[in-house]
Amino acid sequence: MLLILILPVRSQTTIRGNVSDAVTNDSLQNVSIFQSDVQKVVNTDANGDFRFTGLPHGFLQFQFSLLGYKSYTLTIETDKITEPLEIKLIPEDITTDEIVVTDIGIEKSYQTEKIKFKELMRYGSMNISEAVTKIPGVWQLSTGSGISKPVIRGLYGNRIGIMVNGIRFDNQQWQDEHGLVMSSDGIDNVEVIKGPRSLLYGPEAIGGVVSITDEHPAPVGQENADLNTKFYTNTLGILADIGLKGAQKNFNWLIRFGGETHADYLDGNSDRIPETRFGGYTVKSSFGYNKGIWVGKLNYSYTNYTYGILEGREFEKEIARTETRFDRSFNGPHHQLKVHNLVLSNTFIKERSKFKINLGHTYNRRMEREGNDERFLPDSLQFGNLDMVLNTTSLDASWIYTLSKSTELTFGTQGFIQSNINKGERRLIPDSDVKSVSATGILNFRKDKFSFEGGARFDIFNVKTTEYGKKDSLDYYPAINPTYRSVNGSAGITYKLLKELLFKVNLSTGFRAPNLAELTSNGLHEGIFQYEIGNIDFKSEQSIEGDVGLVFDSKYISGEISAYNNRINNYIYLAQTQDTLLGYPVFRYLQSNATLRGLEADLTLKPTDWLSLRTTYSTVIAKRSDDENLPLIPADKITAALHFELNSWKFFHSPYFELSTYTALAKTRLGENESGLPAYTILNAGFGCDLKFEKQLINITISCNNVLNKVYIDFMSRIKLLNATYNGRTFYANNMGRNIVLAVKIPFKLSYN
Repeated sequence: MLLILILPVRSQTTIRGNVSDAVTNDSLQNVSIFQSDVQKVVNTDANGDFRFTGLPHGFLQFQFSLLGYKSYTLTIETDKITEPLEIKLIPEDITTDEIVVTDIGIEKSYQTEKIKFKELMRYGSMNISEAVTKIPGVWQLSTGSGISKPVIRGLYGNRIGIMVNGIRFDNQQWQDEHGLVMSSDGIDNVEVIKGPRSLLYGPEAIGGVVSITDEHPAPVGQENADLNTKFYTNTLGILADIGLKGAQKNFNWLIRFGGETHADYLDGNSDRIPETRFGGYTVKSSFGYNKGIWVGKLNYSYTNYTYGILEGREFEKEIARTETRFDRSFNGPHHQLKVHNLVLSNTFIKERSKFKINLGHTYNRRMEREGNDERFLPDSLQFGNLDMVLNTTSLDASWIYTLSKSTELTFGTQGFIQSNINKGERRLIPDSDVKSVSATGILNFRKDKFSFEGGARFDIFNVKTTEYGKKDSLDYYPAINPTYRSVNGSAGITYKLLKELLFKVNLSTGFRAPNLAELTSNGLHEGIFQYEIGNIDFKSEQSIEGDVGLVFDSKYISGEISAYNNRINNYIYLAQTQDTLLGYPVFRYLQSNATLRGLEADLTLKPTDWLSLRTTYSTVIAKRSDDENLPLIPADKITAALHFELNSWKFFHSPYFELSTYTALAKTRLGENESGLPAYTILNAGFGCDLKFEKQLINITISCNNVLNKVYIDFMSRIKLLNATYNGRTFYANNMGRNIVLAVKIPFKLSYN
């Protein structure tokens, strides 16, 4: 820090340029140019000219984007640029090979894919986890329509790292029914990184990472606003948010407020699935400032959501209850979450060096109201409700040194301090303190057709719990203080075999320390009412994955195929025993070596400028060392989409229409005590356009998921086994039926240049 503070602060430069159409050479107005390091956006003027001032000397990356054109990313050494830049953007509907714009960003050897905000809007998904299932190799583990968490290559929960604005986000994800709790309000993109990524993101990233990045600031000199609304026919749901933001030469600000409310959803039989209602609100704000070599940004968000929980003992009671379709009260079992998330990002740029110091703090309060279990226990033995407070303070610091345009070195450290406090009558995990610290070194190299990324990392992870209860009694938690150490590494290359063909190979390792539930569980699990027992002697999980892929991209056809083998030593899983306790089935956490193998394929055909056909296939086979299948592994899936992107006409810009299918194959590779489910296919449709009236733009999309109102149950639904009999008829906890989503986005300016 002292080294940073004594660096000169006057090394600044200005970058000028012009942006034009690559086909017609016409100047392009209102092209958005985003520089991520200094968190600045500028727009081109009526002549296509732009001007960035106050930029530090060094290697900086600029992203050019405009509605109807392909985004383009360019990295330059700012103090070496003496002439104005000439940028050519390719129209979205152009597939010619003759126009080539080179992106000199370093190619990634591992598998990753982004979903932008515009796609989130078009999908009509109920949450972020559902939206990312469009990506090959990604599924969701759901509890109704509101609670959902991503599944990457068969792994989820504590095996998936969650990042928000570059800082670790912890939401007690060790529990299957603890969803992501992340609104899509004000999000720029969601990136899914597959495979062990402990090198970059630390423990708990042995399956992959979901990285969520908030929206860009306003263009310099402007004050903008936007209004977003959505209406969901199936849940009678309404979502609305409004955002305001502005930016000057050295300062930018943003504030956004939004909320949503949903009733219980209907299945394909038009039967109400009770206690699947949810709702809440989110407040977001950010403030950025840059001066000289320093760029700082403060992001704050507050989320308050309530989710209904469908339990087996409540199903029949809820079916018999007379309610209107509009009822949104939470009289039955429900979870309430209050999350404060604060991230302070600091970047110091000096010549070839970038120093990044990011601090984050998350306050997470989870209150679960389950009510009494009327089957076995008297009132005096009821365990009561759950109320946990989780505080996490995180640090991510790194020094990035650019040796040349082709070579970059990164040295860094990550760490966090976490405490969990129980305030309710029921406990699932004890009061605890967790500490983690690491050291990392990474090399990036790119030369012509070849690129390499590799490095090593050392982690120390400590867990300390507080003793609670009496020994040999129900709900007893011992005091433990284990420390886990791990060394991990990653090495990957990409090589351009042909102009259209890219080869990727990556070998990486990762580790995960046992979570508190796996170590200390000794009590009744709420909701599904099973008695769970942990093991304080568990070792940490250690994974090693090999990943190989081919990427093909030409005028009429593009595709990608990848295969992986993920070996996880000391894999921890929950298994049902033959024992019962107080009438409840007893489940024990066990440990065994396991292997997950899979294949992902993605093919896109584009015979014309306005028509494309995309299909994907994903499969994962997961077995223990004794050749038994691991439980709760998703079924193979196939997706297909026929997309029409038409030419703009009068005030209709970029009109599109899409038909798509999602097919889950029959689940036959079953774990112990699991039951299979038949295959199903659902049909989806969507269309929309951007309406432009003089200076006003309105974006409208209409999506219809499950067009044919298919009755089905997904294997990764946690309520799939629930049923109830009422008036001689059996009801099942099916997935959602037809759902039409109308989304409208209205951006407008509060001031003009």
